Amino acid sequence: MNSQAEMQVQLLYEEYHQEIFRYIFMMIGERQQAKDLMQETYVKALLNIEDFRGEASPKTWLYHIARNVAIDYQRRKKPATYYLDHLLPIKSNQATPEEVTVLGEDVEQLYAALSRIKKGYRDVIILRKIREFSVMETATILGWKESRVKTTLHRGLDALRKEMKKEGYISEAVRF
Repeated sequence: MNSQAEMQVQLLYEEYHQEIFRYIFMMIGERQQAKDLMQETYVKALLNIEDFRGEASPKTWLYHIARNVAIDYQRRKKPATYYLDHLLPIKSNQATPEEVTVLGEDVEQLYAALSRIKKGYRDVIILRKIREFSVMETATILGWKESRVKTTLHRGLDALRKEMKKEGYISEAVRF
């Protein structure tokens, strides 16, 4: 491991560690474990920095690593209920874990409904609508084609709207 690689990962850490933490926290819902998995993400980044070819942005590359680290953790922790994982509400890129407790009831209802739809839908909605990645970045993070991201987002938003309507959170007229 050379010092240039260590410097690159240190710069990435300084720039993105809070975003990566919040993303992992949204995926697993456990603050301390999210901190540990964030560190694991950066260790993997350090070990693989020389394989980074620049085909995606460094941020997208880190999110891809973070997603895989979180998924691996979830599979190890509870393999039988892997697809029943839940999300804790975090409103935007600016929200911190501490702000989760002050979110309004509407946002909590949104995330409760989000936790009841398919994981693939949830992944795309989190990346595109909450984390605000582009279609291309989302496709890179998920390892999908852009057309699949678009289709899954459309279907996911429809499933989310139906779930919220079923629970009485929205009327038929609401679209997002």
